[in-house]
Amino acid sequence: MIRNKKSIEMSLNTIVIAAIALIVLIVLVFILTGRVSIFGEGLEDCTSKGGKCDNPCETGYVGIPGTNCNDNNQKCCIKVLGD
Repeated sequence: MIRNKKSIEMSLNTIVIAAIALIVLIVLVFILTGRVSIFGEGLEDCTSKGGKCDNPCETGYVGIPGTNCNDNNQKCCIKVLGD
């Protein structure tokens, strides 16, 4: 018994479209419920970037903005490569 190729292609296309739609819906739910902010918290953490909070930075270190060190009026000091 030979199956119709068009019907197989059609069902495969439907499955692929449904999977893409499901992924898009999951991303939208994460955005709308605020769960994306959980990932942003790790980006602001100075120690996760390999730095330490200090004011002023020691010699051989450079300060980077936009971290949780700003809460204490300090800078996130990261060691300069090659030093």
